[in-house]
Amino acid sequence: MPRKGVVAAATATLLVLAGYGGRAALGSETAAARLPVAAAIGQEDAERGMVFGGLVAAKTGECAGLLQVAGVSPPLCTHGPDPAPAGLSVKKSVQPLATNALAAQALAVCEGDGVSGRRVEVLYIHGSTSRYAQYLETFRSLAEAVDVIYNESARETGGERHVRYVTETVNGVCRPVVRDVQISDAALNANDWAPLVNAVKAAGWTRTDRKYLEFVDANVFCGIGGFAGDTRKSDANRSNTGPEYARADNGCWSAGVAAHELGHTLGAVNNNAPNGSGLAHCVDEWDVMCYKDGPNTVIVTRCADRAHDQRLDCNHDDYYHTNPAAGSYLANNFNVADNLFLIRGSTGPTPSPSTSSPGTTSFRLTNAASGRCFDDPASNTTDGTQLIIWSCNGGTNQLLTQSGSTLRILGKCVTASGTAAGSRVVISTCNSATSQQWTLRGDGTLAGTASGRCVAPVNNGTANNTGLVLVDCNAGIAAQRWTRA
Repeated sequence: MPRKGVVAAATATLLVLAGYGGRAALGSETAAARLPVAAAIGQEDAERGMVFGGLVAAKTGECAGLLQVAGVSPPLCTHGPDPAPAGLSVKKSVQPLATNALAAQALAVCEGDGVSGRRVEVLYIHGSTSRYAQYLETFRSLAEAVDVIYNESARETGGERHVRYVTETVNGVCRPVVRDVQISDAALNANDWAPLVNAVKAAGWTRTDRKYLEFVDANVFCGIGGFAGDTRKSDANRSNTGPEYARADNGCWSAGVAAHELGHTLGAVNNNAPNGSGLAHCVDEWDVMCYKDGPNTVIVTRCADRAHDQRLDCNHDDYYHTNPAAGSYLANNFNVADNLFLIRGSTGPTPSPSTSSPGTTSFRLTNAASGRCFDDPASNTTDGTQLIIWSCNGGTNQLLTQSGSTLRILGKCVTASGTAAGSRVVISTCNSATSQQWTLRGDGTLAGTASGRCVAPVNNGTANNTGLVLVDCNAGIAAQRWTRA
């Protein structure tokens, strides 16, 4: 592929244009989400990582319209491998990062006990020869640099996102755990993905709440990863489940490679996206997930700064935006920024009531229908930002303070944008207007003083990122009830 680069510091490595794939449609997504088999089948070229052993064109079942990795159960689907980019060689292992090139050396944000819930778990996979000690700090630093890519990309849209890794404390700071996984040399070096997948599964790496980011000490592929191809804007989207695998072989150990392959497992890039390539990538450079992935793919340059090759989603209109505009593609289709394997903003300790101003109390509101929290998306303090429901995560953007009949988040007042049913519930500068006055009733409903109407997610929705609006009060509807804690 016509890309240049040198494997150097973790935050400056090339993104890989590797093999990509994943769980296929179960019939719920659009036909546009499926990968055309004819475009995915290519010529064997082992020197460039173009290895098709064990891949078959699936016409039925979960992998219909994709290639399927034969001999793996449940079915593992892929669109096939891609060649290593210029500057990387499938047959030549990268060197460990020098001490002065270990860019991150700590995660900016960690969450909880480091192991519970959905997590990305880093695996070093090797055969009879292990280089774990030699590369441990390199793998940690590369994983941390992937987190930088995801968060800096979120910051471009005014938000914050971090990879929810399995973590541990090392020298007083939070680092990604790197598991040492030994499999047979035969499975490691097979010109077929199935033996390695099955060996890793047999070793116990099969949790449904895990995405496994694999640094594989082999010279077979550049990279290959799972891809659901599911466009549904729902927590039930298959990109929110595991086990799923993102593989980078030793010739392509770099932050860009890992970010790209992990991106596929998180849901990038659906083929109905405005700039989708039709082969699970995008065509508008510069972008971690974009490149010329087929003879008929036409690349356009819309983000001229080549440094954006280390960022997600040029113009943030195809797969990654923390606060997409109403009516936009990402407001209506799956958005990787909503993936449940990502941390949504800082998750430090919740302030206690004693830290609030005199006369105020601090609490969260949890929706009875979904169990999700009243949330200021991406901690956005711009007047008019619509409030939403989101998985409770301890963030300050889910912390309300009450003074009299006003509710505040991040210093802004919860405000009804109108009095009619369907009016958005937003934040705005506090001004003592009746539109900013609320009562949390004994039946659990939150009623506006100006309108007499209650707050609920649009259409009583339960998915993350569902906007809050005014509705005619009915405490018998669970979506209208809130629990204060």
